[in-house]
Amino acid sequence: MLSDLKISLNVCKSWSCPNLGIADTSDYIYPVYRLGYAALECKKCGGLPPLFNEHEFNFWFTRSLIKRTDTAEHRCPHCFESDAIFYGKTQIGNTRLQCRRCRKVTTPAKITPRNALLIDNLLSRLSSGQHDGETSQYRVLEQAAIWCSHRLHQLKEKVSRIATTTHVLPFQGKAADQNLYVVISADTRSGRIVQITTNYCDWVAGDSLLYHAVSSSRLEPSVATGIEKVKQQECQFMRRSQFDEIQYGCADLKRNDKGCIIRPVIALHGHFQRMKRCFPAVTDHYLSHECVLRGAAITAWASEVSRGETHLWFVTEDSGEPASLLSSFRHSGTWRVGWWENIWQRWSHGEGHRMIALLTGQREIVSAADISLSSCETFIRWLTAHPWSKDSHRLSAHVISAHLVCLAFIFNQQRA
Repeated sequence: MLSDLKISLNVCKSWSCPNLGIADTSDYIYPVYRLGYAALECKKCGGLPPLFNEHEFNFWFTRSLIKRTDTAEHRCPHCFESDAIFYGKTQIGNTRLQCRRCRKVTTPAKITPRNALLIDNLLSRLSSGQHDGETSQYRVLEQAAIWCSHRLHQLKEKVSRIATTTHVLPFQGKAADQNLYVVISADTRSGRIVQITTNYCDWVAGDSLLYHAVSSSRLEPSVATGIEKVKQQECQFMRRSQFDEIQYGCADLKRNDKGCIIRPVIALHGHFQRMKRCFPAVTDHYLSHECVLRGAAITAWASEVSRGETHLWFVTEDSGEPASLLSSFRHSGTWRVGWWENIWQRWSHGEGHRMIALLTGQREIVSAADISLSSCETFIRWLTAHPWSKDSHRLSAHVISAHLVCLAFIFNQQRA
């Protein structure tokens, strides 16, 4: 695996530990099964993060990164090497390259004026709620998703604060109403979506990365509020087979689908690792209350967290918080909650509350009004009300994953 793209996931993830984000230190013991699953034990802090198959993860991450980013023209899609030689041209004049390592010949993707027109037409139809989910449109849809993904990362303003939450959408698979896990990140200052990821992979990933649903598993929305909502979520973490094993419902693809559904923890780590490459100067991550979100974010920004340059926060909010009261928050309670004994503070405004956890040693909350997931929730409400959502459950996971990236771009354009 190429060293510039290799990710180390088997590391300590405790914010106060000197081994945070450091791979292959003598302080690690693995595998240990003290909690009933294969884990890495850090002798410095006693942390027990679950172990990953790093080889399979890095192969998946490198391939997905090359496909979705501007590095696609410079790396071989077969062995990921960047050293290539000119190997003539196709009949229509496109450049062909031969990899010096594996000798495979490829034609780098290029958006021609005709393709650009097709992408514009697709985005226009999608904006009005018309679905281009037919097989004949897959190539154009894939090009549109890659093009839109690049534009999500090209914000004029410096991105320093990012909110991230998760969502579940139905898709048509082996049976109706299968579920797709979606990760949404937004710039809190502009409200624009900076990245959106699903746990669909359009090739068959390694066995350790695959999602296996438990028949009885399903994420049920909590009706509790405040500290009771936090405690209920922490209880859900404790009921898992291991802390990073998110079960959110069935996700069986059609038999002829060439892809697979990966574990949410894999999608989350890939999401934050991609985001780190695009927005390395993030100072604050506002996360919905999911322990795997914290683990993925702190792994990607480990060195910055260790230096005190980046902080992580959990946030839970009462629905329908009135914008007129965002400047009138007052601190109304503090608790230590859960396995990790995170410090949670309740900030009240009127009859509503916002729960905020300080995850990386922050001494105080300067402005509770700024620590919010509202930028992500605004997009989810927009998506739910969009004509696309009316029949999106009839689409495949492949098509929905591409559509979501395009819809995020359309959402950003409407906010411009």
